[in-house]
Amino acid sequence: MDTREKILKIMQAEEMNALQFASEIGIQSSTLSHILNGRNKPSLEVIKKILNRFRTINADWLILDSGTIYRQEKHSQTPSLFPPDDENTSIPKSYAPEKALNFTKENSSEKIDMPKINDTFNKNPMKLPEEIVTTKVLDKSVCKIIVYYTDKTFQEFIPG
Repeated sequence: MDTREKILKIMQAEEMNALQFASEIGIQSSTLSHILNGRNKPSLEVIKKILNRFRTINADWLILDSGTIYRQEKHSQTPSLFPPDDENTSIPKSYAPEKALNFTKENSSEKIDMPKINDTFNKNPMKLPEEIVTTKVLDKSVCKIIVYYTDKTFQEFIPG
């Protein structure tokens, strides 16, 4: 199977027409048209754009004709705000979440109790609770809070 046929197979698997696919990977529709019509072979840049956008596509399959169309391990097709869980980013076993909310100032035994954010925030979600705005941790204060929602929208709260 040549690269042109593989690109067609990817388009079919992802349920995209040529215009959608070209737009999705960031190339001109005429460039894709020339590839699909057999006039040109895809450049390394086009292959890289396909693999960058469709992270589950197996590069060995696309370039070397080995393996299956999709990778065995799952990779997200959209960038993530947080890194994936692995050994380098896991929480240490000694972590005690019940102690995490009691911060102490450096060289002092004075504790600063953090407010219960959910209780206060749910009462009036459009206004930041005063105790959050004025709470200082290590001589720092909150300058902005960004809340990300599951529908991929967000709100910024800036103390005023």
